[in-house]
Amino acid sequence: MTLNPREYDPEELRSAARAGGDENIRELKERLKEHEQTAEETVRSDQLKQLLFMHSSASPENLERPYLESMPGKYAAEITLFEWLDFLLERGGVKRALKALEYYQTIGWVSEGAAERLQSHVRGFSGPADEESHSDLEMADHVLSLVYIARLSSME
Repeated sequence: MTLNPREYDPEELRSAARAGGDENIRELKERLKEHEQTAEETVRSDQLKQLLFMHSSASPENLERPYLESMPGKYAAEITLFEWLDFLLERGGVKRALKALEYYQTIGWVSEGAAERLQSHVRGFSGPADEESHSDLEMADHVLSLVYIARLSSME
């Protein structure tokens, strides 16, 4: 015996839909939130794998600090640069992005000249004055920054 949708009682279907509607919506939101967290973790994991691959394939003489001596002039490098700066600004805002770039210079990830150029780009962005809307950068954010630095240095 097959079911014919035309034989369904519309009122019965509406009441069944209303009965578990709120619970289903909450459950769906929770599943979507879990999926977003999983997707973000996957992206970060992929970025770390890429960094490890770049590190393992590079010759030891190319791994001297600073990793990023100067800013490459290629179009693809500019896109990568602005993706990275957008990421830093989105996560931490202008002040924290500037502090992060200063920190990267201090630990030898970027040269003084590259850090100055990066900082001038960041200062050119107008961000919200409300620093409360941003958070401190986490370890995973710095690892992702190192991935961007490795990409940029490979484009020189």
